[in-house]
Amino acid sequence: MKPRDSFRHASMGFVQRHLFASLLALRLANVALVQTYIHPDETWQSLEVAHRTVFSYGFVTWEWQHALRGFAHPMLFAAVYAVLQALRLDDTFLLTAPYVLVALIAATADYATFHFAKRVAGSQVANWAVLCSAVSWSMGSGVVRPLVNSAETALTAAAFVYWPWDRAIPNFSLLVALVFAAFSCVIRPTSAALWLCAGLVLLFTQPRSHCIARTLYIVKCTLMVGIPAIASMLVIDRLGYKRWVFPPYQFYLFNVHEGLATWFGESPPLYHLYVSMPILFTSMLPFVLHGAYIAIARGYATAQPAVVAVAAMFVFSLVGHMEYRFLYPLLPIGFMYAAVSINSLVGTLPSLETGRRSSRDATAGAKPKRWRLWSVRNIVVYLLVTNVPASLYFNLVHQRGVVDVMAYLRSEAQDRLVEDIGFLMPCHSTPYYSHLHQPIPMWFLSCEPPLEKSELATHYCEADDFELDPVGFMHRVFDNSKSSVYGALDVVNLRYKPGQTRRKPSHLVFYECMAKRIHSELTLLGYSECARFFNTHFNGDARRKGDVVVYCRPLTAAK
Repeated sequence: MKPRDSFRHASMGFVQRHLFASLLALRLANVALVQTYIHPDETWQSLEVAHRTVFSYGFVTWEWQHALRGFAHPMLFAAVYAVLQALRLDDTFLLTAPYVLVALIAATADYATFHFAKRVAGSQVANWAVLCSAVSWSMGSGVVRPLVNSAETALTAAAFVYWPWDRAIPNFSLLVALVFAAFSCVIRPTSAALWLCAGLVLLFTQPRSHCIARTLYIVKCTLMVGIPAIASMLVIDRLGYKRWVFPPYQFYLFNVHEGLATWFGESPPLYHLYVSMPILFTSMLPFVLHGAYIAIARGYATAQPAVVAVAAMFVFSLVGHMEYRFLYPLLPIGFMYAAVSINSLVGTLPSLETGRRSSRDATAGAKPKRWRLWSVRNIVVYLLVTNVPASLYFNLVHQRGVVDVMAYLRSEAQDRLVEDIGFLMPCHSTPYYSHLHQPIPMWFLSCEPPLEKSELATHYCEADDFELDPVGFMHRVFDNSKSSVYGALDVVNLRYKPGQTRRKPSHLVFYECMAKRIHSELTLLGYSECARFFNTHFNGDARRKGDVVVYCRPLTAAK
């Protein structure tokens, strides 16, 4: 064996023995690079709720006021905050410790993807699958954020490892898969749509002999796992809300029965097909499609994951509001099929496991020479070049100003240079108390949706009111008196009604595009620019263009 080949085999063997540790190290480095803010839910539906739960001050959005969300996911981060509080380390840089948990979640998704691909397509395909997962920009810039979709993805990938994709149903395997599936539904109840599709595919693919007995067994296992899962969800939400609630029902009433999800934007029916899939897989999408085709046509891997993915994507497309991150749980399936394609094109990688190759590997490796259009090196370079720069840009550059401004305000608040803060921006433009971590009053322009469909046409949106006439809005809302409307520090219940006056805060934050419209008025009110932060090179929302600007007043004038 050549020295270079010996080194490669030795290094691959080391990676296999320490695969999870290697992936965790990768994701820890990955989250350390996250300096930006892409999805409001990455803080408002996780860290903000956890911060309020542990530190007793903060802000929770309207969903939590009306019990549309479950506490299972925020409780994971609340546990981290609780440890920091107990050790009195919450006022240090360790306030970012929840991202260590995020790294663990992302590494688990990578690791489970490897074993899922190994089970259904062999170890050679698994090598490529974990590479696709490790370098994917969706994983490196999306799943490495404290989104509920990230935890859902890791649990779903773990369930895929044990799911009976073939007709044989080992007792232990199915039960373990259902446990992970149940956890994913507790974390995010809409995950039930994916598992409903997987369950139906499993039932329809059972052999005719003993079909009734097998069906009854599957139903029995589902009930054995499902009932305790629902009970645990009820208990967790009872602890979080301090009352008995059932968020999935409230979620159904708002999003399905009343159809109010479209308040946040209405998506075309094929959104997931021509927007979500290209965004999620980018340069890997041709491999995903080709891999699914040859897996089905040539029997390199089971077709069931592809059927489940298509069925789930169809179900997720039935709602009016869609986002590409809703399909994060389908990433492991896509990576597996992309790996099938790549392995068929370039031949085999040195196996990560010692010992002889499986029969699937031997079959996959024996490909006609005409398919060997790419070398291993070229494929690896292609995947790296088309994914890693995108991850770095979206982690380090795109929309970093809205994070930098919170670090600035926290530093100023620690030096007692901030009394209160107002955000004249589209709602949820920045992180909030989870990043400021100071019990000072803050407010932002609200955009809470109506709770009944009949109110859609007349419902007041403060953010839109400000956008239409910012100067007039400030005249109406800012009170010239010295009295404060904040009251005690129970800021979680702070809710301004239309037309209610507010004291002019010591600091105002807004985008550069708005600064041009309100600069003169702010000067008359005694404000001047005190900080500015680059945010992004592009933004599809005209209201969020330009730098993030901070205007402030002397504290003696603000009192």
